Amino acid sequence: MDARHLEEFLVLSRTLNYTAAAQESHVSRPTLVEHMTELEAELGCTLFIKNEGRPTLTPIGRRFVATAMGLVESISDIVTEYRSLQENYLSVRIAATNLPWLESSIHRAKRTLEEMHPRKIVEIVATPGAASTADALLDGSNDIVVTGRKSWEGCRSEAIMPCGVSGFELQTEPIMLLMTEGNPLFGKPDIEAKDLDGSCLLLPPDIYNGYMRDGVADRFMEHGAKISLRPLSFGDHFEYFSHGFDEEFGVVPTTLIPRFGIDRRRECRAFELSDLKLATDFYVLYKSDFIEDETALLFMKALKDSARS
Repeated sequence: MDARHLEEFLVLSRTLNYTAAAQESHVSRPTLVEHMTELEAELGCTLFIKNEGRPTLTPIGRRFVATAMGLVESISDIVTEYRSLQENYLSVRIAATNLPWLESSIHRAKRTLEEMHPRKIVEIVATPGAASTADALLDGSNDIVVTGRKSWEGCRSEAIMPCGVSGFELQTEPIMLLMTEGNPLFGKPDIEAKDLDGSCLLLPPDIYNGYMRDGVADRFMEHGAKISLRPLSFGDHFEYFSHGFDEEFGVVPTTLIPRFGIDRRRECRAFELSDLKLATDFYVLYKSDFIEDETALLFMKALKDSARS
């Protein structure tokens, strides 16, 4: 429905004079007549009848006056809103994750920005699939990614940023090892790295490359354990954490232990090595030109501030 036709209808319904309404609407009289005919055809109703040569509103026409006023007002509000959005709207694509603290950090930054700048609107769009690498930035799949780098107690290394990519550390999360009943170490109270000598660490495929890159097996070797790393295919993380690891081991971030009920399952045990504390340092990465947009710059500042608090 053409908004101009609605505005012209309202003028004609007020003046009940085609010539006057055409002049006020800045159209010719034949054009106005044509527009009203098109409007009646679109509605399937007669809005005007002639009474002694002058247009008169039909009962349906009188009803449509209020409807047309509401539509014109709504359209005006929409135009005003979208004109303001041009410099104040930000859509942020980020890979969907199973890390609840990450979701909280991002939405907290969104609320902070919108509270400080009421005209700003941030939309968080979670894209499906594992895309926590800089490649997801460079190919345009995501606007920001959160990628992890392994660290050990007393030993950390900074994330290496590819050319054109910037970032900052968001949070560090301890990583627990996971085993199930049947593992010879299941009842051992204190477990050291050397106790895992000859074992295999089964990893979700989306983090396998990171464990290889960060030299996790080498770190175990320094503590007297030769281990192997192997990706474990699965449909979702529920399937991974339900896996019977037997004499092999899995990994689980501490925040996911209650989320997947691992702390309540008698057949599972999440544990730390007494001599090798494993953690993941999470970094927010984004293309440097992303923050050329003012709203994006403010959003990233709010996210960075939330990481420091």
